[in-house]
Amino acid sequence: MSERDRTEAEERPDPETERLAQRIEFLFTYVQPLGRRYTLQEVVDGIRASAGPGDPKISVGRLWTLVKGRAGNPTVGTLRALGDFFGVPLAYFIDDEVANRVTAQLALIAAMRANDVRSVALRAATVATMSAQGVDMVRSLVERSGVPETEEAVSSQVTGPDPA
Repeated sequence: MSERDRTEAEERPDPETERLAQRIEFLFTYVQPLGRRYTLQEVVDGIRASAGPGDPKISVGRLWTLVKGRAGNPTVGTLRALGDFFGVPLAYFIDDEVANRVTAQLALIAAMRANDVRSVALRAATVATMSAQGVDMVRSLVERSGVPETEEAVSSQVTGPDPA
């Protein structure tokens, strides 16, 4: 193998590393309870704030390398900490089926956030044969997102409180 071939092989991202980077980037894009994308520092600070003694911690630099697909093989503890922060199961990072379900659920939440139709979307998600665990996860993420709980809450935000 020539020097050039070796260099190109080293620069080509590992498919697993790339898949992990895409999944983490997806979380940054779709989990936005602040109404905007988290910064790397906010994620690191959030993980550190909730970490107990002996729990893994992550640096901004390490998180950046994971998001950009420049480094692979994070520890299970790192993935668990990221999952806890973003409200997704650990399996999201390693299991394609779980990742597909979570991706669909997060896209639904983003649509609900964009349209302020929480109760309608939750009913639609339930009808779409989502597992009970999936519905609970959607509810949890919606609650963290700040979307009003009921249609009445949406209505009162638009028209003001009911005078009755």
